[in-house]
Amino acid sequence: MAAATQILTGIGAVLYKNSGSYGTPTWGAQNIIRSVSPSFPWDFADAPSRATPIKIYGKVAVDLAIQVMMRADPADANYAAWVDAHWSRTAVLDLLILNAKLATEGARGLRGEFLISLSGEPQEIEGTIFSTFDIKPTITTNGLPKSAVMGASSTPTFTDITV
Repeated sequence: MAAATQILTGIGAVLYKNSGSYGTPTWGAQNIIRSVSPSFPWDFADAPSRATPIKIYGKVAVDLAIQVMMRADPADANYAAWVDAHWSRTAVLDLLILNAKLATEGARGLRGEFLISLSGEPQEIEGTIFSTFDIKPTITTNGLPKSAVMGASSTPTFTDITV
């Protein structure tokens, strides 16, 4: 059965952190997140030839640039995990970033293990403190990040990102 037509909204998108093993994940929604801003631009190599006056290109590398803004909450164990990962040179978080909930057939996103960098935490007197994390993919024994599509019965399909 095909997924039902619907409108996706930002509030319905979810970032999940795995608290289980990579092979048998236990996905927990990161509920104190304000925003996730994924940007997946490709780098292109030009490949001109005398066969055509048209400039042609090939995709060579994709930047999985993701920024996460999370409310600073010292009582939240998930927030603590993000900050702890920031202070470690080697710690990674296994994350699933989707444009809808896990149970939404057709939801799309990315799953991978990411290095975490706390890149900003404005502390204005009149504002609430939000931490901004830049996350970057890394290679681990589990491999590289994969694109994700949620299927029927909340079953994900993970696909290698290839050129």
